Amino acid sequence: MARSFVIRKLDKKCYERQEGVHPARSPLHCFFYLKEGTVLVDIGEKTCFIQADDLVIIPSGQMFKVRYYEGSQGFMGGFHSQCVMGLHQQEAPMNRFSFLRVWGNPKIVLGREASARINTLFERLDQENSLENPNSEIIAAYLTTLLVEADAIYSRQISASGNGGGEPLCNRFLDLLFRSDDMQIKQPVTAYAARLNITPNHLNKVIKGVTGKSPSEWIEEAIMVKAKMLLRNTSKPLSEIASELGIHDQSYFARRFKRHEGITPTLYRSKSSSRQP
Repeated sequence: MARSFVIRKLDKKCYERQEGVHPARSPLHCFFYLKEGTVLVDIGEKTCFIQADDLVIIPSGQMFKVRYYEGSQGFMGGFHSQCVMGLHQQEAPMNRFSFLRVWGNPKIVLGREASARINTLFERLDQENSLENPNSEIIAAYLTTLLVEADAIYSRQISASGNGGGEPLCNRFLDLLFRSDDMQIKQPVTAYAARLNITPNHLNKVIKGVTGKSPSEWIEEAIMVKAKMLLRNTSKPLSEIASELGIHDQSYFARRFKRHEGITPTLYRSKSSSRQP
């Protein structure tokens, strides 16, 4: 269980800035839970502010970086899918736990009462994991209980916000953008609406209501996320990257990237390369 479940107590009594730390991807689903204090984390291209009674779970493979801790007390760590009881070997946790499916907002606001229950589960997980021979079944049982409770809290939050009915459609749309490799990102909203068997107006209303962004804004964000990933992690020429994104004019891609990011694709690649360890 040592490599499939990791947990450690957070006890940062003062301000601690994480200098020189590069964003990283973990093969585990990583978590931060705070009883006190704050933590600032970059998740993908977003910044997530975590405070007391917040639980954040970052899906495996998602880039993230801790920027600072301040008076932070709680727990952090990660778990593999195999630690979750009742989860089939090939089943992704995001298919079972809805809070893992909301792109850019992996935070669950627990409230004091629920936070106390979650803290008890983390304490028990930490105790068991610290043993010389931790019991993997006990860890799986407590972890699964924690995730199920967190998912119930998250679902109530969504329902109370009035956006619960649109969440499944929202997740399907975002999955098409961020998860699917069988279609180019740069398609009009009408193409995604047709793929989801709904009208463009309904898609726009639901996505805007749940996320605060229109489908067009999400499409643009997905294009830029993939563009930056390709610029950072490959040596492909700009023309090839633009083509992969469904943009067949390299100069138009460069202008569009600069408008969105404030720098050219070439400069972005150069800066990213210089930050590599």
